[in-house]
This record gives sequence, structure tokens and C-alpha cells, in this order.
Amino acid sequence: MKRNIIRILSLVTAISMVFGLTQISVSAAETTYEITNPYESVAHLLGSEDYHYKTSFHTHTTYSDATIPLTEMIKEHYNQDYEILGLADHGIIGKNWDEEPTIMTLYQYNPLIGNKQEHFSTKDFKAIVAGTYSDGSTTRSIKNGMECLTGAIEGNMLVLQKNHVNGFFMEDDRTEGFLGNEGDFDTMIAMIEEAGGVSHINHPGDWLGSADGQLVYDADGNVMYTPNGDEMTVGYQIATDPGNVQFFAKSLRQYKSCLGIEVYNAFDRPTRSDRVLWDELLKVIIPEGRNVWGFANNDAHTYEDVDTAFMDFILPEYSEANVRTAMENGTFFAVSRYEAGERIGTTMEFPKVTGIVVDEENDTITITGKNTDSIKWIADGITIQTDTLSVNGECVSTIKLQNYSDDISCYVRAELAGQGGKTLTQAFVCDSGNMDTLVDRGPFNPAPIDFVTVFRKILKTVYNVFLDLVPELNV
Repeated sequence: MKRNIIRILSLVTAISMVFGLTQISVSAAETTYEITNPYESVAHLLGSEDYHYKTSFHTHTTYSDATIPLTEMIKEHYNQDYEILGLADHGIIGKNWDEEPTIMTLYQYNPLIGNKQEHFSTKDFKAIVAGTYSDGSTTRSIKNGMECLTGAIEGNMLVLQKNHVNGFFMEDDRTEGFLGNEGDFDTMIAMIEEAGGVSHINHPGDWLGSADGQLVYDADGNVMYTPNGDEMTVGYQIATDPGNVQFFAKSLRQYKSCLGIEVYNAFDRPTRSDRVLWDELLKVIIPEGRNVWGFANNDAHTYEDVDTAFMDFILPEYSEANVRTAMENGTFFAVSRYEAGERIGTTMEFPKVTGIVVDEENDTITITGKNTDSIKWIADGITIQTDTLSVNGECVSTIKLQNYSDDISCYVRAELAGQGGKTLTQAFVCDSGNMDTLVDRGPFNPAPIDFVTVFRKILKTVYNVFLDLVPELNV
């Protein structure tokens, strides 16, 4: 009898072990990832400074609503070591900097209040592109010149709700001078696409109103928290509202030429929740077979705007064709000196990615960054791993995806932090075979047109223009 019990127990144990091994095998299979690395085509270039280009595509002059003339705005970017710059004045397609842009009647208040509208001579323009320009006060610290990206525009020229779209590489001027419709992104995106161009959505949080910093409380009066453990704000709720997410998702679905959104803009005040929106869009769009690129621009209207947000483009060499390819493939990084209006970058040396290695056999991604104190890994908007071991300003971080299979739906992205600010990678797609189950095409919120708010904005705009015209009344 005793022997029979032992045999039965042994059989049960053996069966359990086999079942357990089967379960382990199934589990391992479920967490094996096919990783799509957006930087695969340029990974061999990351280690050399020669292929990194400090870039902004969203900059203004007095030819639209900035206070700085084109010549002075270009010189300020030149002095701050930009290597690619696209002027995207409101409703005006950027030209070479020795050509006069289209003159819009709407912006002729600038000359009336004493703000010059001027462009460079051909000699000075060529010197800037060559890196030899000097007017006795230049402070450029690198030898190469600053490239002029022509053909950029900020579309929807006269919309008070700021539903702006940046367009690039159009084959005609159909977008120029288009006033736009309140709350309507798609008409401009479609016009850019029809003209053979590509686009991205500017400062979506400025339109959504997701900068609202009021805290959210539960029914008992306790402060609520985000999944990251941060105090929840109304802005966070707005950015994660499924209807708001689907509103932008529908544009990205319909127009493949719309490549993504700005995740950093200038001082990141109205846009402080745009990384939250970005993560929500990544969760929704990646399962449908495409990525959503995160852009960063300084949206400069004044001198102090210039050193705020920009991009680190990785190019084999500069050409407008290579810039377009990089935009379409996501081979660039978003960089910011500010977060939620606070300065986070105190030096000029921003965190720079110098190496990316994807090992699909072991389901790992390794990132090396210089000028970097820490590297965070983010999935579904939640920080899942942080590495802070930095040696002489270099930080190396490896994430093993299988360790976080419960946290990763379809992507991870990295955030590098250092004394020069923050640098964000694009999302690495992590496909464990579950994409079909993640597709979400829920209903979207209609574009809000709050006519009281619009009227107030009209009054405020008229008032500010009046004060510019009669400055002695501004007391």
C-alpha cells in the first residue's frame, strides 16, 4: 500500500512537472518579442558627432507674428549652434534666407509698430550655410554651417484655438495664406498631403487645454495619483481622455503623411501633458501597423525662445531628401531644456544617444548616452525601469523586455536626462503577437468650439495689438 501511494505521488509529481514545463514554455513563447528599431538604418552613425544635427522646424519671424526680424532670428540660431533650421511662419512657406517671403497683409502690423521685415544678402546667406559668417558678434562654436530647410509652413494661419499644423516639402503653394477653420486639423493636413508634403501636429495640448494644473480629488477629498505615482491634474485627465486621444488618432489613421505630434514645444507650458498624449496615441496607433513620431521645436518668436526645444537629427549627410527620409522614418530624437515651464537644462551639452543595440534573441534593447546622468524606460506612459549609473557623463542601460511583459502592451521608449536637459527616443515597437487584441477605434470627441472662449481670445488679441500700437498705454 505504501509503495502504491509513493508511486501515485511520483506520477502526480511527474505530471505536474511536465505541465509546469509546458506552462513555462507557453509563457516564454507569449513574451518573445519582435522588436522594430526606428534607428536601425542609422545605428552605425550614432557614435560620431558628424552625423548629429541640431534642428528646429518651427520658428517664426516678423514676416508673421514674431518680434524678431528674419536676419536676427537666423543669427541667434547660428550663434546657438543649430545645424538645420526651417522657418515656419504662419501661413507663409519658407524660402532661402536671401529671398523675401510672401508678404501677407495680416502681418503688416509689425512694420507699423517698428519691427523690421528683412532678409539676408546672398553673400551673407551663403556664409551662414558655409559656417563662415561673422558680423563681429557671432558666437558659433562649431565649424560647420547652418542649413536652410526651405518649404516649411505653419498652417491654419488665423485660428484662435491654435489648431496648427506644420507642413514640409510641398510641391506647390496651395497652403500659403489659408486662414483655417477653428478646431479643424484635417483640412490642412489633407492640403499638405495633396501637395506632396508631410506634416506634424503642433502643440496639441495648447488646443486641448491639457496644461490645466488643478489637482484631481476623489469622492473623499483625497488627491488622486497617476500610474507613475504623480499627483493627478485636470490636464492629465484631458490628455488621457479616450475621446481626445481618438480625435488625434483619426487624423493619423486617415493621413499617413501626418507623421506625429510635437511632444515638446518652447518652454513646455501649454504642452506639459503632450508626452502623456503621445503615450496614449502610441498605445492606440502602433497596433494598427504604424508609429507616431515625437517632434520637438522651439516655436521661437523671441530671442529667449531659441534655446528651449529642438531635435537631434541623424543623417548620413545633409540634404533635404535625407531630412525628409529621417522625418518619415523617425531617425531623430526630441530634446528639451524645459519641462512644464521649468528650466531643466543648465549646460549646452544635451544628452545625446551614441549607441543603440537591439538583441531580438535575448529580447533586449541597450542604449548608450553621453552627457547623461540617467536613462528611463517608459511603456504605456509608465516608467518601468530607471538606470542611474553614469561614468564620466556616459550612461549605458539595457532593458530585458521579458522582465516587464505585464507592463508592455506594444512599445517602449527611452528618456535620457542630464545637465543639458532631456532627450527622448522614438518608440521601439515590441510585438509579442498580441497586436490584433490591442486595436482600439473607439468614438472620438468632436472638435470643441467654445464661442465664449473664442470671443475672449478675439478681444485679448485686439487689445494686445492695440497696446503694441500705443505702448504708452501699457501701464
